[in-house]
Amino acid sequence: MEIFKYASDIEKMYEDLINKAKEESLAELKTLRNNQEKIVEFTLIQKQDIVNSVLKKLSDDINIEIEHFRVKLEEIIKNIEDQYQKNKNNLIKEIIASIGLNL
Repeated sequence: MEIFKYASDIEKMYEDLINKAKEESLAELKTLRNNQEKIVEFTLIQKQDIVNSVLKKLSDDINIEIEHFRVKLEEIIKNIEDQYQKNKNNLIKEIIASIGLNL
């Protein structure tokens, strides 16, 4: 009967349309997924660049502070050495006097 053939053709067309829609949806989902992965990758690269930039800035700041500390420490040591040289004779006299070796 022709009605069954017609129903069979409609059923086949319905299955074809569903399969086509499914394939198109899967392709669209795959495209969206790829786009999202690219966005996530780009965002991670940007975050890594920011972290690297901050770490470099911190490293530079720390190196500057270390250099300032080194310079100040050298100044203090030089000042102590100068004061020692200036007071060396007086210190020797005081030490000799305190241990009682006045000659």
